[in-house]
Amino acid sequence: MKILHRWLAAAAWAAMSAGAALAAPFPAKPLTIVVPTPPGGTTDLVARLLAEKLGASFGQPVVVENRPGGATTIGAQAVLNQPADGYTVLMGTFSTITNPYLNKSIRVAYTDFDPVTLVVNTPNVLVVGAASPFRSLKDLVAAEKARPGGVSFASTSNGGSPHLSGALFNSLAKVQLMHVPYPGSAPAITDLLGGHVDTMFDNLPASLPQIHAGKVRALAVTTSQRVPALPEVPTFAEAGFPGYEVNAWFGLLARKGTPPAAIEAWNQGVRAALDMQDVRQKLSGWGAIPVGNTPAQFAAYLKAEDQKWARVIGDAGIRID
Repeated sequence: MKILHRWLAAAAWAAMSAGAALAAPFPAKPLTIVVPTPPGGTTDLVARLLAEKLGASFGQPVVVENRPGGATTIGAQAVLNQPADGYTVLMGTFSTITNPYLNKSIRVAYTDFDPVTLVVNTPNVLVVGAASPFRSLKDLVAAEKARPGGVSFASTSNGGSPHLSGALFNSLAKVQLMHVPYPGSAPAITDLLGGHVDTMFDNLPASLPQIHAGKVRALAVTTSQRVPALPEVPTFAEAGFPGYEVNAWFGLLARKGTPPAAIEAWNQGVRAALDMQDVRQKLSGWGAIPVGNTPAQFAAYLKAEDQKWARVIGDAGIRID
């Protein structure tokens, strides 16, 4: 009987301990933001800026872990391999949506995650060399119509948001700018300045120093609104192409099945950080636009992005298998 009583007491204590653990405020231990790209890029910079602020507000360390490779799928899979407890989240990117359409062997999709919040939108920008005769998108379209297929655009990779920015422009403007992929922004800009390519779609933070230095000229930004870093540069819609919008976005995603309390804690923490003046100043200096929406709003955004890029990639026949 004594043994039974001891067993019952131990079981009751275990149940009480488990209940207390479940009821403990989130977070109760260190957290991790997985960045699916190498250190130093825009994704990494945004994640580290957030991690610093979230660590202070959570009262727990927030570690940034870079897991590059596989067109961002290695990092995404790393999060899916962790428990769905909210302590490891992914800094999702534009590629989280487009990867399965570009490469049929990629099985990781945005639907494997619960949306937390859209952190920032980073515009892409269409630039030309300072000596280029193109002063506007209309000039560019007129030149392509005069010599179909004779005007080129560089991008930083096959299948990335700059490449798909060009593909969407081709579709809306009914032109065929020739795509020339490069292994990064620096070599592409070098060839742009050397006259080896006519134009370039690039992520704004990468091109911004060259624009400010007067080495390249921005014709239009890909977002629906002008960006504070380049207030004089029109959007594609303003320049005569309504419906054009591309956002190289970054947002937090948690493994599917994460407790709502954990998602809410991340959401509130990020939105509070994005309201801080020093954070907004840094993001503005990088050409990034802070968002910080609700999980439901982010879910609707992801669904719309999925439908849009499935159509654009399918129509353009873009593959990176």
